[in-house]
Amino acid sequence: MGPGLQRSAGSGKEEAWHRFTPTPPGSVSDPPGPGRCRRGAELRPLCLWRCVRLGQKRLWTARTARHYRQTPTLVHHLNMKKTIYISCGKDHTAILTKDGVVFTFGSGQYGQLGHNSFSDELRPRLVAELWGAKVIKIACGRHHTLVMTDAKKLYSFGCGDHGQLGHGEESHPSVPLPVQLPQDATDVPQIWNIYAGGNCSFATCSSNELQEVHEGSNSDSLNNVTQHCVDNMIDKWTSEHNSKTWKKIKQEIKRTFSSASCMNQSFLERRNDKHFLTSQKFSGLRLSVARLAFQKLVKKDDVWAEVEAAVTQLIPSLDEKPVGVEGLRIYLLLFQLLDVIQKHKQSTELAEAVAAAVVKLSADNLQVIVDWWSSLSPSTMVQYVKVWKKTLSTILSTSPVPCNSGVKNLLLVLQYMYNANNRTAGCQRIPEKTFCLGINEAFLQEDLKVWRSVSKNKPLILCRFPFVMDLKSKIIAFNIDANWTQRKHQKLVWTIFGWFPQTSPHFFELRLKRASLLDGTFTQLAAADHSALKKPLVVYFDEDLKVTDVYKRDFFHHLFCNMVSANSGMFMFNDSKTLAWFPSKATEKDKKNLFLFGVLCGLALYNQSIIHLPFPLVLFKKLLDVQPSLEDMLEFSPCVGKSLQQILVYEDDVLENLYMDFLIDWDGTEVDLDPQNPKRPLTSQNKKEFVDAYVNHAFNTSVEGVFQEFRRGFFQVCDRDMVKLFQPSELQGVLVGQDVYDWAKLKQNTVYDLGYHVGHPSILAFWEVFDELTEDQKKDFLWFLTGFRRAPILGMDHIQMTIRVKQVQDSSRDQLFPESLTCHSILDLPLYSTKEIMRNKLTEALIPERGFLE
Repeated sequence: MGPGLQRSAGSGKEEAWHRFTPTPPGSVSDPPGPGRCRRGAELRPLCLWRCVRLGQKRLWTARTARHYRQTPTLVHHLNMKKTIYISCGKDHTAILTKDGVVFTFGSGQYGQLGHNSFSDELRPRLVAELWGAKVIKIACGRHHTLVMTDAKKLYSFGCGDHGQLGHGEESHPSVPLPVQLPQDATDVPQIWNIYAGGNCSFATCSSNELQEVHEGSNSDSLNNVTQHCVDNMIDKWTSEHNSKTWKKIKQEIKRTFSSASCMNQSFLERRNDKHFLTSQKFSGLRLSVARLAFQKLVKKDDVWAEVEAAVTQLIPSLDEKPVGVEGLRIYLLLFQLLDVIQKHKQSTELAEAVAAAVVKLSADNLQVIVDWWSSLSPSTMVQYVKVWKKTLSTILSTSPVPCNSGVKNLLLVLQYMYNANNRTAGCQRIPEKTFCLGINEAFLQEDLKVWRSVSKNKPLILCRFPFVMDLKSKIIAFNIDANWTQRKHQKLVWTIFGWFPQTSPHFFELRLKRASLLDGTFTQLAAADHSALKKPLVVYFDEDLKVTDVYKRDFFHHLFCNMVSANSGMFMFNDSKTLAWFPSKATEKDKKNLFLFGVLCGLALYNQSIIHLPFPLVLFKKLLDVQPSLEDMLEFSPCVGKSLQQILVYEDDVLENLYMDFLIDWDGTEVDLDPQNPKRPLTSQNKKEFVDAYVNHAFNTSVEGVFQEFRRGFFQVCDRDMVKLFQPSELQGVLVGQDVYDWAKLKQNTVYDLGYHVGHPSILAFWEVFDELTEDQKKDFLWFLTGFRRAPILGMDHIQMTIRVKQVQDSSRDQLFPESLTCHSILDLPLYSTKEIMRNKLTEALIPERGFLE
């Protein structure tokens, strides 16, 4: 129906005429338009209005002002509406949802929007007149609209100047009106599909006994893809094939994997229409299915080569600013694909290309991907992290390491994932060590050289990406930097005989008496030049000018045991006297001493010494600018911490009956946590504020002055940037060690020298005696051997004891004690005549104060 101007309309003659009611033409084998109907040469009856004219010159989008858009713009008002089809007229647009609801917007000049008005709509508006009917097809002409319901009823509205509405008259109805199709008594036609041209409309019809078979319709074939179809397609690709079928398979692979939309739609989460719920929190993908599909593909080398080539072609074409979050799904699929690849191939090129595409995304789009990562299961997140770690590790193992943008992109992707993980709460968060990898020492040295040079180049890892360094790499980097700093302040010069100092003294020297260790230390530190602290530390005891690492380790051990004790009066302690904290009341002298205490802690870290420092983790958090939390109170004072936890879960009536206010007692002083509102009552509305204020007072406000002095002293010695390589728990472990002992590992790593071997009778007796020691005696032995009573944070693997025969005259060997060289973990063990003598001499040698006071 409509003007008959062309043969292409199927009328068979060229003349101007109009049809105002549907009329079946002769036959058309392939109707024009976006949804074509074909079945070989079979002819189909259809109702004709006029030849279809595709597209429109402009598209109205949901905006508050009339304007043109040169690039696609997201129509936010259609989010979550489950849109499955769109049709456009000259100046209006119609939207069909999966639930059979129609929205229209744009120009309403001819009533083509169906809202019972001729007004324009700048946002999608539901066509209320169709409410109750499930629409399955829509089509827009120039100024008119067609809809078809699941009951095969046809409605039209809008401009009818040329009879294109099929109502038998020229009119402009602004609401959907039914169209009566011609019928004969024996054959009632059923509508297959509807089409709208500029000023005409037509429908394809069949009799009841014919079944609908056609390619393409308002429900695009992509929307009909099922997982069964995808599985069948992949099975066909990976099955045996000849040259003819292989050519077709290659075309299908290229078409699928060189298109982001094809890849996305192949792995949508279609169960319960979940893919329609795609948002910043949900990707709408079945990643597990995608993984299984990729695992099938990778097993066939020729198939995988085609897939890889197609993906390589796809990546550079990815839009840096995709319209809508749906356009970002491809990145999750690419990550899944890379994980499968790495288990079969060592190449890094594809991963580098994907990383380059990711870092080009805008901040908003990156945030969407970060949010999706945060919602992944821990196991999937670990898989993704391993993809980038493995690629980075492969590159960093080369020599020289290429410091190019490719490596930086990989690090940036890991940074994004690290940030996403930090936003994940509870059991969903993966351990931070998952992101860590061992860094080659030679590379660390080169990276540090760049950092310390006057060059404007930034180091590849240390400044921006310390989270990828495992603890061992961080310790190596810190110690390398400390060594270089020590040489610099010693003003060493290189000669053929090694490094020699140009100035004297070339050490930071402490000349102390054992009997007045603490006072002597504070006096000499207070008088020391701050630049001297950067030199290697040497300690002399009681006029003995021998330079030995033993004295330094003894110094730190005994000094900190005396200083961080209840008897020293420098610190407050928790109820169990197991943990120390800074006092809330301090004189100026106390502040000076706490500054020197900070210097001593810095010296210990700087000179690679483990010390007795029974402070809670919050000390190391504050050094690294991490805010204290309720967990820190639970560690320091479990009783107070649990009480605060209970307050957070108390119901309103329970809190009212407690009659509590913001007054607390801390360190023997009554404190009002809200001085602006004295004796403010505790309620369910302010209980979180109360708990936060309590923790803040204990660890921040009450110790602000003294902690700043401690902090100033600590960083007087240690480089702030190098210290910040560590996480709080790592810094604590490096400085304090760990209370985890693997004595079997100590025995396993032990070597023997100067006559001893693993089967020697004295060695067998020694290990029998050692096994009979108490746990505290074994810790004393570790201190006797290494100078440290706690195990290194990297474990007992990093202690290798050497036991050698102590050469003495036979007549006096039972009178001597075992001796140790702590700097080398060497035990000199005499050849005792009996096991009992060995036990007595060893246990007496392990008395902590014996060697130091003698």
